[in-house]
Amino acid sequence: MTTAPLLLADDLSVAFRSRDGAAALAVDGLSLHVAPGETLALVGESGCGKSTTALALMGLLSGPDAKVTSRRLHFDGADLTTLGERGWRALRGGGIGMIFQDPLSALNPVRTVGRQIEEAIALHRGLRGRAARRDALELLRLVGIPEPARRIDDYPHRLSGGMRQRVLIAMALAGEPRLLIADEPTTALDVTIQAQILALLASLQRQTGMALLLITHDLGIVGQLAHRVAVMYAGRKIEERSVDALFDAPLHPYTQRLLRARPPHGDESGGARTRLSEIPGAVPAPGLAPGGCAFAPRCAFAEARCRDDVPPWQSSGTNGTSGTDGVRCIRAHDADLIEARHAHAA
Repeated sequence: MTTAPLLLADDLSVAFRSRDGAAALAVDGLSLHVAPGETLALVGESGCGKSTTALALMGLLSGPDAKVTSRRLHFDGADLTTLGERGWRALRGGGIGMIFQDPLSALNPVRTVGRQIEEAIALHRGLRGRAARRDALELLRLVGIPEPARRIDDYPHRLSGGMRQRVLIAMALAGEPRLLIADEPTTALDVTIQAQILALLASLQRQTGMALLLITHDLGIVGQLAHRVAVMYAGRKIEERSVDALFDAPLHPYTQRLLRARPPHGDESGGARTRLSEIPGAVPAPGLAPGGCAFAPRCAFAEARCRDDVPPWQSSGTNGTSGTDGVRCIRAHDADLIEARHAHAA
């Protein structure tokens, strides 16, 4: 796996105009990178800015009420900030594919699913007619659609939620993307199909070197598929580490609480029914985050200085690329947090 980033975002911000004309930051100074063959998982509660980040990276937030800024936004060395709409249309579905979170709204209700997949194949691979239909059928088989020869002529409303999700995955793969952005790709799938889809994505990575930006709430999927994890809270990245390092010794109090809220796996529960750990409070809405550390009102370790200043990013210096491993917490290395980390590991 090469360390040169395929996708590089440096200081990416997204602001939405509110009804009173004020700008509400949904993503605030986010830096990340993904290399070919690598999976970066973006995690956090709903409202943290994960899906907004994905839409910004796809160039889908160009309306008058959304403002996207970035110091650098590069894909395969090309500057995405200079792309016009024609350039974005060529890139979307081709160089960068995306599995959207809501399959019902992402699919065209008046076109068959086969026609929609064939359109992506024609646009990005130049195949039409029987060749496009043949490849569309193969993609439907690949993602586990039963009786694909019959389902290819169905409209989206005739499919179950899980089948629509698989059609979306087939569409995202139709252009043979070098980077796949997967926004909750297995939410509507049962456990068996979920395992098949994850195995498929891992296999495609090995075969093609495809990079994957995985947005999910499921930390089990993160542990299974990702190489690195970036944790978001209130629009900011607050921790980024390798999967093993983050799961073994999370640095940020929010990351610690996320991991404690996981359902027990396998023999961890000892057969006993236990109440899941909760994080009190809720993620603040864009534009309503308090000053200083946005997590401070929910943090058991917060003190006065946490509420006064935005914590700086403390990089671990693992490499020279923007968005490297690190944490955004002024108390990350205090004794009581280290003790809590040891208790988590135990």
